[in-house]
Amino acid sequence: MRELELNTIMGVIADPERSMLNIHDKKLVADLERLVKIMEINKAQDNKHRLLAIKNMATMKLLLSNN
Repeated sequence: MRELELNTIMGVIADPERSMLNIHDKKLVADLERLVKIMEINKAQDNKHRLLAIKNMATMKLLLSNN
């Protein structure tokens, strides 16, 4: 999801003087917390996938160099 889409969904105003999120109900707070958790999980998974890919590439190069 792009920043513009998130801003539109959450009602963030692009005006610097009024650029704060209007949190007036518990449902919006829960949605924001859910989005933050999803983004944190996504970031952690991305790091795990990168490390796994590096490990697999190193193993493949080791196997190829031995043959």
